[in-house]
Amino acid sequence: MKLAPFPTPRNLILQWQEGEIERDEMQRLMGEHQKALLDEADHFHFNPIAGYIEGLLNKRAARRLMREHSEAAVREIFEALSWLHDFPPSAFLWNADHWDVPLYAFFRTKTEPVFRVRELMVKSSRAVMLVEHGSSKKSEIRRERVTFKRHWKGQMEVVKREDI
Repeated sequence: MKLAPFPTPRNLILQWQEGEIERDEMQRLMGEHQKALLDEADHFHFNPIAGYIEGLLNKRAARRLMREHSEAAVREIFEALSWLHDFPPSAFLWNADHWDVPLYAFFRTKTEPVFRVRELMVKSSRAVMLVEHGSSKKSEIRRERVTFKRHWKGQMEVVKREDI
């Protein structure tokens, strides 16, 4: 499954509210997001063993981050990443602030497009994350160090991104 070549649902709603796109265009693109999610579910329906293993790996990655940091801190950082327009995994992170979605649902350990958190350091007003995303091939995966800072409203925001 490839990432959607259009903005996340959150950004689509903002564009519609600001009058940048029409309602029909917003609904069409929201339908594309829904179709992409259903296609992914369909893929794991036809290959349940791969889906089960992927789920176990994702749950393990989520448990590790929750043990080292709190779930709230991880969700806050994922939400800050979801606002980036040029960050491909934001298509899957846009609802990270919804607590009814389990944290492991945002990880993609083996399934393309991959999204893995290699390291995370969280302090009260800043954070640094080493993240891998993109292809599942080691030679083609993109590694980034993302630096976050808490702005005056109290929310985390991305202040620096660098390829490693």
